[in-house]
Order: sequence, then C-alpha cells, then structure tokens
Amino acid sequence: MTRTPQQIFEHHAGALIAGDIDGIVADYNEDALFITPRGVRHGKDGVRAAFTELLIDLPDAKWDVPTQIFEKDVLFIEWNAVSASRRAMDGIDTFVFEGDGIRVQTVRYTLESTG
Repeated sequence: MTRTPQQIFEHHAGALIAGDIDGIVADYNEDALFITPRGVRHGKDGVRAAFTELLIDLPDAKWDVPTQIFEKDVLFIEWNAVSASRRAMDGIDTFVFEGDGIRVQTVRYTLESTG
C-alpha cells in the first residue's frame, strides 16, 4: 500500500529526530535527488551521505518545523534545530514525492555556533 506524502514525511521526521539513518534513507526513491547549495547528491547513497553530515553538524538536536505546506505531491517546510554546540535557525526544504517515497529534496540552512 502506497503511503501519502503526509505519511512519508511523518515517518521521515520521526526517523530524523531519532537519528535513524536507515529509516531516513528508506523514505527515498532509488533515483532520488538531494539538492543543496553545495551540489546534488544522487540516490540512496547520496541521501545517506547528506544526512550523515547533517546529523554530525547538529548532533542530538531539538528539531522544530513551524511551517509545513503540502500541495499535492510537494511539501515546503521551514525548520530549525538546536544542539549543544550548533544550531540552524533558518532551514528551508522542499520535497517532491513520487510513489511511496521522496523523489527530490532541496535543503538549505546556515550552521551557527551556540557558544
């Protein structure tokens, strides 16, 4: 049974909060694109590398997603995350869902020291 975009994102957010890389990667299509200002990552291996970096940048962070706008197969979010040593207060992502997964995600945030 195919999940709705809302269900996919709910699982994705839960896996991210738990730091579950395998759970995060499971939500992406095999041919996913993960686009950041630093470039494009391809497929599940690219997604795994990107989220490994994010979780190193923001270890054990408290996440908040104050804005979620779904329109058909597209989701726009604003987010922030605060860890003991770093924070990102201006996160912006766009997701494009296809089938039972995420086909495209764009990510942009500024990493700052909390000290």
